[in-house]
Amino acid sequence: MKRFPLLIAICALATVLGLAACGGDDNKDNTTAATTNTTTTEQSSGGGGATVQVAADPNGALKFVQSSLTAPVGKVTFEFTNESSLPHDFVLEDNSGKELAKTPVITNDKATTEATLKAGKYTYFCSVPGHRQAGMEGTLTAK
Repeated sequence: MKRFPLLIAICALATVLGLAACGGDDNKDNTTAATTNTTTTEQSSGGGGATVQVAADPNGALKFVQSSLTAPVGKVTFEFTNESSLPHDFVLEDNSGKELAKTPVITNDKATTEATLKAGKYTYFCSVPGHRQAGMEGTLTAK
């Protein structure tokens, strides 16, 4: 009979530890997976800022895979992927139209650029002539 309370205590402890392992934390070491038309943000564990992944449509359409992004306030690295043979770049501008970050124009490649963000809304787009006008742009929210 004395083993029963000990067994209950061990089960309770295992449950608490299991829930703690599954729960999120507030130190921003989490990763959100990318899906079409969703936000992609990865927080690096090195303390050097966040990395936001963004991609051009791999089939060559004049659009980004993500129509909106979120990022934390502070230094952010943008990792841009273009798996198509159509040239694209990634440009980030603030609400006054000032360019904050830009990758080179690439095809079948990846490129990175950095910006330091304040809380607010930003616009990202492809600056290849005609691409932005065709709808290759999105909104980034820094929180």
